[in-house]
Amino acid sequence: MTDPNGSMSEREPPADGRLPRGDRVYLIDLLLTLSRGRGLIVLWVLGFGLAGVLYAALVSPEYTATAKVVREASDEGGGLPGGLSSVQGLGLDLGAGGSAGLTPGSYPEIATSREVRLAVTRDTFSFPSTGRRTTFVEHVNRPAGPLALVLRYTLWLPWTLKATLEDLGGRAEPAPVAAGSTDAVTYPTDAEERAIASLGQKISASTGDSGTLDGGGGLMTIATTATDPTLAARLNERVIEHLRTRVRTIRTETTRESLTFIEERFQAAQQELDAAEDRLSQFLERNRSVLTGGTEPQLEFRRERLRREVRFKEQLYSQLQEQLTQTRLQLQREQPVVTVAEKPAPPSKASAPNRPLVIVISLFLGAFFGGIGAFLRSVLREQQQATESPEKIQEIQTSLRPAGILQGVREELGLSKQQNSH
Repeated sequence: MTDPNGSMSEREPPADGRLPRGDRVYLIDLLLTLSRGRGLIVLWVLGFGLAGVLYAALVSPEYTATAKVVREASDEGGGLPGGLSSVQGLGLDLGAGGSAGLTPGSYPEIATSREVRLAVTRDTFSFPSTGRRTTFVEHVNRPAGPLALVLRYTLWLPWTLKATLEDLGGRAEPAPVAAGSTDAVTYPTDAEERAIASLGQKISASTGDSGTLDGGGGLMTIATTATDPTLAARLNERVIEHLRTRVRTIRTETTRESLTFIEERFQAAQQELDAAEDRLSQFLERNRSVLTGGTEPQLEFRRERLRREVRFKEQLYSQLQEQLTQTRLQLQREQPVVTVAEKPAPPSKASAPNRPLVIVISLFLGAFFGGIGAFLRSVLREQQQATESPEKIQEIQTSLRPAGILQGVREELGLSKQQNSH
């Protein structure tokens, strides 16, 4: 199909399958631009490649230790001993389980929670990089070395500025607590907060397709990363230990609350039984001679009432004592429900950084930015050859100077017009 002028329509490709002439011209111009800027592209590639090599050489290798843990199947339906919630007359309604609300799917969240990380940061480890055995908090907050300072203010400058702004913002101080108050809350210090944040990037927990947590148990993988393989394995061990402690605390929290309540009621029942027995004993002691003759019906009635009270207190005391014993046994039976299926071992190979990948990505970035630079330089050179280009280039150069940028800000704010009017 041709247009009235006899030229081929732009929508139909030529019969020989070649690109239209206009597209071939644009492609030739692009290749010509890249060929003219080959030196600049090579320089960019060399620069980015050198930066990638330096990064791969200076960054410490990281090792990842993994462990597999399984949640044991246990009976969580009853929780407390049978019959404990059916005690009548005591106001005792303890519900149906000591681990209510704790599902298998919550274990990965617990493993990476602040409570577990805070407990790990307070543990002591051997750090080969410093040759010292200190807590994780002290290691994270140690003074930076020369190389760390150079990296902090060069490659890591954006993150350094972000951390500085966060420190300037600060965090709210806890409200003062009166002496002797039971409402005191322990807050992590600033050093511990930094250690918790650092450890959050080194711990991960996940469940695989073959270990879906359902029903009574499941497989879960815990991974910890450190700059030393032995340290990574030790971190993993401590995470598992504190995970076990945290799970046990959560699972037994309701049982412990019930045990405290029953202990309080048991002590009160014991005091009431002692008081009732004392009243009966004193009554019998004062009225022994009269009760022997059996001539005072009122005294006989009062003696029977005191005896009934003592029997009721004895029954209540005996029932609470039985429930207290059962609850203590139930608390002892609630052992940790996290079992190590595969212990963490020091890894033999580093997991990061992937040095070849870093260098390849650096070379590609160098080629990309070099091509953009060559294209922009070609455009600027073509504009310089145009008749109107000198004035435009002069205006661009003037606008990009500090004075020109400040003048542009004034114009946007309307300050320039006000100065001219005055």
